[in-house]
Amino acid sequence: MPRILVSAGEPSGDLHGARLVRECLTLCPELQVDAIGGEHLADSGAVLRADRTDKAVMGWLPVLSQLGSIIDYSASFVEELLIEPPDHLVVIDYPGLHGNLAAIAKRLGIPVTYYICPQVWAWAPWRIKRIASCADQLLVVIPFEEQLYSPYHSNVVHVGNPVFDHLSDAGPAPELPGYSGKPILALLPGSRRQELLNGLPALVSAAKELRKEQRDLDIWISCQRQELMPIVKRIVGNDDSIHIHSGEARALQSRARLAIVCSGTATLETAWHGVPMVVAYPANELQRSLYNLLGVSPFFSLVNLFAGEAVVPEKLVDPGDGAAVARLARPLLDESVAADQVSNLESLKRDRFRPGASLQAAKSILNQIPNSGVTLI
Repeated sequence: MPRILVSAGEPSGDLHGARLVRECLTLCPELQVDAIGGEHLADSGAVLRADRTDKAVMGWLPVLSQLGSIIDYSASFVEELLIEPPDHLVVIDYPGLHGNLAAIAKRLGIPVTYYICPQVWAWAPWRIKRIASCADQLLVVIPFEEQLYSPYHSNVVHVGNPVFDHLSDAGPAPELPGYSGKPILALLPGSRRQELLNGLPALVSAAKELRKEQRDLDIWISCQRQELMPIVKRIVGNDDSIHIHSGEARALQSRARLAIVCSGTATLETAWHGVPMVVAYPANELQRSLYNLLGVSPFFSLVNLFAGEAVVPEKLVDPGDGAAVARLARPLLDESVAADQVSNLESLKRDRFRPGASLQAAKSILNQIPNSGVTLI
């Protein structure tokens, strides 16, 4: 019986990994799947061995703060690989953890697939070669990444983006308790603790500035993880005119008049719903300089990367600089400007937002397992 181990280190990887596992089990019912992830992988048919999705961090200092935990976890991971090695290891995004774990597994002779190769090209392009070297197969989800990784690896496959799999069969948007019917200004600050701390204050400040110019705007913040709610409430303070939605972001995205989004899959989700948006990502002066110096793409937002042009305004802003975010978003208060962007987003969705990535990824992984009993093209 073939056995694979799937590792997802953060909530988005848990979601995409769960869909991947379901596709694998449909194609190969006898497959045994163990997983490191969260509730979605636990419900997918995989046996959950550990959950680290609530410990996802970005940046050197947060990683250092969890160094002891990471070392302990890595040691137990290696022990498990030695005692009961899987036929294949699949790691999903999250380079801070998975680059090292994949390299360890490969040295132990365990074949590795890196699914959703991380966007190291945006901030640290020198890591492209390292990511490529730690896996036997690279499954990329942004079209231009295939060309980016191919000089460093002979087996790079663009499978599409699993975000569109989820969106295409998600069904009607969930209810939005407390929705008054007023135009919604949606703030989508991301799902990581650092993203909230660094980015949300500027988004809230910008939203208040925009509401001064359009009084009927209703400000809503998306908080997708309940454990982050205290941070959101602390940033909002005692302003009870700002609403916080805990749950699926599409409850807001499907109803929003305008959205301010941090970079990430939320930009694709918002574009799918045809919502006018700007993308504002917090970055200090050093980070902006490094991006301008080292970035291999003229864009960092996924919407513009898929389009290959600036469909939505994007900007790296100083943490806390709400005025800069407001300047970026202000033109979209004009209905005609917003309508033009919506038209472009609808064309992009029609031409390039195609489901099927999870199935293609499952086929590519099973093709790497000689004893899976499945031969797929």
